[in-house]
Amino acid sequence: MTDFGPTWQVVVGTAALAVAGAAAADVEILGVDGPAAANVLAYLDLDEEPCDAERWRIEQQHARAPARIRDSLQAYGYYAPTIDPTLTFSDDCWHARYTIAAGDPVLVRTLDVSLTGEAENDAPFTAALASNSLAVGAPLDHGAYEQLKRRLTDLARERGYADARFTANSIDVYPDEHTADVVLRFDSGARYSFGRTELTQDVLTEDLAESYFTFTEGEPYDARQLVDVYATLADSGYFSTIDVRPLPAEPATRTIPIAVTLTSGPRTTTSYGVGYSTDTRLRLRFGRNNRRFNDRGHQFGINAQLSPVVSEVRANYRMPLFNSRAEWLNFDVGLEREDTESAESEIFEIGARRVRERTSEWTRTQMLALRIEDFEIGDAEEDRARLLMPGVSWTRIRADNEIRPARGSKLTLEVRGAADAIVSDTTFAQAIARGKWIWSTPRGQRILVRGDVGATAEHEFDELPASVRFFAGGDNSVRGYSFEELGPVDAEGKVIGGSSLATGSFEFEQPLRARWSLAFFVDSGNAFERSQMDAKTSVGMGGRWQSPLGPIRIDLALPLEDDHDEWRVHITLGPDL
Repeated sequence: MTDFGPTWQVVVGTAALAVAGAAAADVEILGVDGPAAANVLAYLDLDEEPCDAERWRIEQQHARAPARIRDSLQAYGYYAPTIDPTLTFSDDCWHARYTIAAGDPVLVRTLDVSLTGEAENDAPFTAALASNSLAVGAPLDHGAYEQLKRRLTDLARERGYADARFTANSIDVYPDEHTADVVLRFDSGARYSFGRTELTQDVLTEDLAESYFTFTEGEPYDARQLVDVYATLADSGYFSTIDVRPLPAEPATRTIPIAVTLTSGPRTTTSYGVGYSTDTRLRLRFGRNNRRFNDRGHQFGINAQLSPVVSEVRANYRMPLFNSRAEWLNFDVGLEREDTESAESEIFEIGARRVRERTSEWTRTQMLALRIEDFEIGDAEEDRARLLMPGVSWTRIRADNEIRPARGSKLTLEVRGAADAIVSDTTFAQAIARGKWIWSTPRGQRILVRGDVGATAEHEFDELPASVRFFAGGDNSVRGYSFEELGPVDAEGKVIGGSSLATGSFEFEQPLRARWSLAFFVDSGNAFERSQMDAKTSVGMGGRWQSPLGPIRIDLALPLEDDHDEWRVHITLGPDL
């Protein structure tokens, strides 16, 4: 009877070693395959020796190999293998071959796996037991046994079972009978709660700093919440170093105290940037932000962008409300100039936004803006519009990776309007919905679906400035057409924009190698008046490169219209969502 306690390693390795300028030495394993063969190689040292190694060293490693092979096979329940080793030398190198007859595996005769304590009703624990591959009558698998032990231990640490312990854990093997008895009894004890939080910092007011904690004293302990707290503190931009860790458990109160230590980050940051897209062409960006104007978390920044199509400069003052990280008040003032094939506009805007991150993952933004816009659309429409626009928007982003998600989505819904009875020159109400979804196949291909819809109820369409009319076409709309090239036209054929919008895109992305992939897509849609939609469709293909700065996309798109028969190149840089 033998008791086995150590962790058994299963590693996929290679039996060949290539040495620069020399022939490849190799170790050949016959008779077993799959994980068992990989584990044999993991246990051997011989496959790491080069062709020019000393002969005595190769022979020494070869002599040790059968014992190591027997040890490796025990992890899979084979306790009586027959091994036929051969070793040959040539002028250039050496070759080792091990022919293995594994024999009958040891089978699990009895299996006693039990869970006691408060974890009996804790879903992650019951799921761990349910997914366990140990079974009566199955070959003994030491790796599965050790994996279950580690999983129970990790869950206990993560979920606050500070008194958890194994009351029994053993594997008794009877090689002559080809049987084994497995015992694994785990007593979780009571689940501890979050205790007091020891906060050390002099950066923000105490109430504001504590608002970043997603846990409260007295609720069941969960280490994942500490990771969430670290992430929210890091995203705030206030701190340079962040230390969030549990302190020793306190059995008397069944609590786990938490220590949080924060030091201030740079107060002022300056950023410069150069970018390019087909829509805006070359872009120059500058930003200077005071990320900690005072200990109440106020922030102030000035940001500017210069390009031949869209240029703007904007100042923003941002302050948290009610000492909360989840709710902000923003005051903005800015100038913007846009020059597209369809319209030119110059905008002065001043406004306020109240942003609230809701527990349902949606971010709600309430806004009020005074906009004065000089615009010229087509050859005939030229005017100035004054709009006092209240509005509200909701945004939700889900992604398993911020730069290149395998699965993710972004949804935005915005409602805004103006009334000529209150400061504005015209009356309208507008709703806009945008969505993008990403799915991946098991082989790494990605499917990207995008849709944009909008509708306007207006008193007089001719009085609407360019910024609240809908246009289509461009890198993120219907590719194959230039930026905001599409929409209803006037009597002279000039695009004047529409009161409604509907565009969509379907894209299939095939990975090629390393950071490269190939995409095929179809885009369709247009801006239009009421139900009089003239959908424009394009097809194309493109390349994707995951650069250190983010994905770079180069697309070739061909419109399927008689009057557009030339491919158009689209270049964009930035995250997918």
